[in-house]
Amino acid sequence: MPVKANDHITKSPSQPQPPANFKKPSYAVNLALNENPFPPSPKAMDAYKNAGEKLNRYPEYTSHSLRQVLGDKYGIDNTRIMCTAGSEQMLAFLARAYIDVGDEVIYPKYGFMIYKFNIAMAGAVGVPVEHDDFRINVQYILDAVTDKTRLVFLDNPGNPTGTYVPYDEIKRLREELRDDILLVLDAAYAEFCTEDDYDAGLALVDEYDNVVVTRTLSKLYGLSGLRVGWTYGPAEIINTLLHLKGGFNVAIAAQAAGTAAVMDDEYASMVRDHSQNSIDWMSEELRMLGIKVTPSVCNFMLIHFPGGRDQMKACDEYLKENDIGVGPLGAYGLDASLRITVGTDEENKIFVDAMKTFMGK
Repeated sequence: MPVKANDHITKSPSQPQPPANFKKPSYAVNLALNENPFPPSPKAMDAYKNAGEKLNRYPEYTSHSLRQVLGDKYGIDNTRIMCTAGSEQMLAFLARAYIDVGDEVIYPKYGFMIYKFNIAMAGAVGVPVEHDDFRINVQYILDAVTDKTRLVFLDNPGNPTGTYVPYDEIKRLREELRDDILLVLDAAYAEFCTEDDYDAGLALVDEYDNVVVTRTLSKLYGLSGLRVGWTYGPAEIINTLLHLKGGFNVAIAAQAAGTAAVMDDEYASMVRDHSQNSIDWMSEELRMLGIKVTPSVCNFMLIHFPGGRDQMKACDEYLKENDIGVGPLGAYGLDASLRITVGTDEENKIFVDAMKTFMGK
């Protein structure tokens, strides 16, 4: 008799998986995956190369040096930081630890897709909440709470929207949620947002025992290929999550490069400035073509075609034919939209020029 998985896993909607022989598409200009278009910091690269001499050894179990650097940088207690193989691994751990069969979990309708899959794999019930013009309204989250609500996932800034929730509203959300509801603030793009009323929420972790903030080094720091994430949370929650991480989940090279990357403020400022300038220029160019652009504080933008789904599909195909990869959003039900990641100046110009040709201008 074949081995069977738990019913709530087999009956849940599954994340689409590529076939075993799948190869990641390679485009001359790839603006599809919210990646940093630049190589990592030279300091991070040097640390990565030096780590090669230690690859016969297991990595430090708790990513001690990286946690110390993060604690110093953000003025937080490094004993309550946990490092993972990307922040996505932590989101899966949180679902395993704090969601059970039949629980309800609230998340943004246009939020990070992985929430939906983690909720389903836990046998819980996902409760997506609407946006106001692709901006999260905290009141919609509060209105969605029932006696079965166990957890709220909130990506802030949001992916794929590129919008954010002001910190005062995040504080109001925590104050008005029940104490037994865990609030998970997914701040993967926090480093890009320089708006005065934005904050990732680390201080809330110190004020409450039911807030967790997840972060990543994949985006601003350009370490997507190494998978380095980190989380700040209450001591009891972090200790619980440590039971789930298994053995050595963050490799030596990832720890070394991550530690050096976090300390390179000059590189971080360069990437942030480039992203903001690129968003401004690309948004203006696309709007002049009659394309609606949702204002973004991230390293990507959400664009909407006046001709709807057919025009979007035609544009996506045209871009692929010209060796340009972008991000269709059919999985979100956004059939007339694309997500465009910031590239280098040259890549951005190639994309905009292709859009001008496609739109006939």
